[in-house]
Amino acid sequence: MSGRSISALMVSASLVLATATPAAAEYIFATPTAKNQNRVYWLDRYTGTVGACQYSKTGGGPNGAMVCFPPDDGAKGLPNGDYDLLPSNWDVEWGMFRVNKSTGEMSLCLVVNDKVVCTPQSIARAPAAATPAPANNGQ
Repeated sequence: MSGRSISALMVSASLVLATATPAAAEYIFATPTAKNQNRVYWLDRYTGTVGACQYSKTGGGPNGAMVCFPPDDGAKGLPNGDYDLLPSNWDVEWGMFRVNKSTGEMSLCLVVNDKVVCTPQSIARAPAAATPAPANNGQ
């Protein structure tokens, strides 16, 4: 294959890759453990974006309506990873833990003022081992 043919092939391949659609989102759904709630949180497994919806008896006709809360501060724009939602074990907790299974980082997400907000991702790591002082060798 000539150099010109290889260049044309590389340009064609890069155009195909540039116009390819991104991978589809994969959503995870989970509910808090609170006994008096009807809220469902959703999470984009790859981007960590979190939102929530709940049923409301008012509005939307005789059967009520779904009221949804979009992601806001801290609930979107994370580095790509492998995220999951975990409920707390509190009987009255309405929030959900968002965990990054790749890094171990986690945050708490909850609805505040009709939007989902999350604390900054964090992780507790073991302290680094202390470096021993160099030997004095009697000097």
